[in-house]
Amino acid sequence: MPDVISADRLAVNGGTPVRDRLKNPWPSWPATTEAEWKREIEPALREVYLEKTEGLPATRSDRFGHAFAAYCGAGYGLMMPHGTDAISASIAGALDLDGLREGGEIIIPNYTFIATASAALSVRCRLALVDIDPVSFTLDPNAVQAAITDRTVGILPVHIGGHPADMDALNAIAHRHGLVVIEDAAQAHGAEHNGRRVGPLGDVGAYSFQSSKNLTAGEGGCLVTDRPQIYERACAFKDVGRRPGGERWEYPRHGWNYRTSEYLACILLVRLKSLQVQTEVRSRNAAYLTRELRRIGGLTPPAARPWVTRHGYHLYMTRYDPEQFGGRSRDEFITALTAEGIDCTPGYQRPLTDEGALKSVTQEYPDRVRRLPCPHVEFVCRHSVWFYQSMLLGTRDDLDDIAEAVDKIRLAFSR
Repeated sequence: MPDVISADRLAVNGGTPVRDRLKNPWPSWPATTEAEWKREIEPALREVYLEKTEGLPATRSDRFGHAFAAYCGAGYGLMMPHGTDAISASIAGALDLDGLREGGEIIIPNYTFIATASAALSVRCRLALVDIDPVSFTLDPNAVQAAITDRTVGILPVHIGGHPADMDALNAIAHRHGLVVIEDAAQAHGAEHNGRRVGPLGDVGAYSFQSSKNLTAGEGGCLVTDRPQIYERACAFKDVGRRPGGERWEYPRHGWNYRTSEYLACILLVRLKSLQVQTEVRSRNAAYLTRELRRIGGLTPPAARPWVTRHGYHLYMTRYDPEQFGGRSRDEFITALTAEGIDCTPGYQRPLTDEGALKSVTQEYPDRVRRLPCPHVEFVCRHSVWFYQSMLLGTRDDLDDIAEAVDKIRLAFSR
């Protein structure tokens, strides 16, 4: 790495950036190729088009659900239009909800994407939002235990960024109190907890295939479970009340319409073949970047808790230490790093309860949302710096650019 002499050499101050994004762009996502299109995607889509079976009976959607369940080590898989719908169907299936009656209160982390909350609210559940573990950013079991009341019916851990939550501790709490556990695995494709992939570790789990996810078709979701009753209820929730394999005009349960397109299933079936190889590449590159950042100092890399046997690395989530950057703020650092050609984001900048959506829900329906103390969430929101999963599919030179830019800024800010 070149020596940095003065702060005026920073790109944000008119200096030459470490990386020229125009000449050397970051790996794009999804990783599409002309060869894959001709060899696999085009024939699969053409087959659906010519067969004129673009929806029901959804043989490809069923095939993908089974294939993804097998990948996760689950007995049942149900493809959904979105990750949010997959969470809603998971909750409805686990709690036997029809979306009309009150569902009880579910505990979720106050550091997550809005869909975790909105999915629960959509099936008339209340929310208790609690603190996170400061290392993994996942749901803190002690905070969960403290939040349980006679209204609590479930726990909804989020495997944030690809780091599995402490499922052993959360399942033990759920067992003691007779609660269901629904995993939000939207960001955790390929992640493993003590050698098992996340999703079916509780009662049921939900994945997303939205455009940024490690497996994507632009949109899509999947529910995975080992519980046949949950699967059957979720099928009814998805398919206007029908049971799996039931008659077209019979509706034994109340349900909704969350059926999926066969075109999306075709794309996901093709891309599922590459998921594990890509997961391993991300893991190797994340380990290399972690070594480099630890050598430099100032950014705390993601640290895996002992139960993590595979991090999913949908996000490479770091913590910024302003003291090692001359007291400069996290936002100043991100501005400087972006100017150096390094893509990054502060991530969630407020606890979810402080965002406009949940604030308005709390104001209009005060009995729907309960916030407990969240000091770790507040700290992480002020100090987090995230890098995207696609960056971990690049070369060692790409990762060296990240490290060089961080070192350049640290030296400049410290002068």
